[in-house]
Amino acid sequence: MRVENCCQALLADLLPTIDPQRSGKCLDVGVGTFAFYCQLFAELGFETIAVEPLPVKKLKHLTNHSQLKLLPICLSNRDGEQTLYLGKFAGLFNSNFSSLSAQWFGSSSNQRTVPTLTLQTLIKQEAITAITCLKLDIEGWEWQVLQQFSDLSPDLLPKVVMFEYGGGVNRSQKQKGWSPEFFNQTLQSLELLKTCGYTHSLILDFAPNTKELHFDLSVLPSQKLESLFTQECVYGNIISFLDYCPHPKEVAEICTPYYRLTFIERLINGLVSR
Repeated sequence: MRVENCCQALLADLLPTIDPQRSGKCLDVGVGTFAFYCQLFAELGFETIAVEPLPVKKLKHLTNHSQLKLLPICLSNRDGEQTLYLGKFAGLFNSNFSSLSAQWFGSSSNQRTVPTLTLQTLIKQEAITAITCLKLDIEGWEWQVLQQFSDLSPDLLPKVVMFEYGGGVNRSQKQKGWSPEFFNQTLQSLELLKTCGYTHSLILDFAPNTKELHFDLSVLPSQKLESLFTQECVYGNIISFLDYCPHPKEVAEICTPYYRLTFIERLINGLVSR
């Protein structure tokens, strides 16, 4: 599945239904260089905060939008400053892989000191009274932010939370984003969301021939969380909803154009012409 395109299409369709009055803010944490969820949120009419310590020129230009504010910081588990390990992939610098974790597979030895805020401080600083969507893509540091949900009042929990998991190899290799340290944090994140009252959820993975996976955290035993991820999983996003259940048929209609099918499969499904 083409993960980011699919997730953006889903959020574009679902967020206006979940919060038709645009009463909550949307947070794009870890914007990166190409999949600008903050632009989507702003164009949907939501007040949006983009959190990115290494903003590229295009992102800086997007802040001309009246609904979008850029904070050149990292969201973390403490206020102050921390070391950001600049990203490297396939031997080349790639800021999309930069991380606050020295153990992250995309981290290099190049370092930069960056300002950091906790989620609670960000909420207070920006006078946030409700969060419609929180998108987290911070390269192995998602758990350090998500665990702060336990300290939030129920009215400040995001109505929708999306965070990245895995990366680098598929799960069967148990390395990189699937090493025990980071995979366990993904499972801990799901357990925490369950405790906070999140129920209906989706997994959207990059692996070929993969379709969206629906599951309900409220009825899924903790020992079954690991079984949500097949050995072929590569990386993807988990989307969890608070007090909302997307209709599987509607979700499938949105996701189908983004399936990574072979040419023959696309031909059979009528997605390409003969």
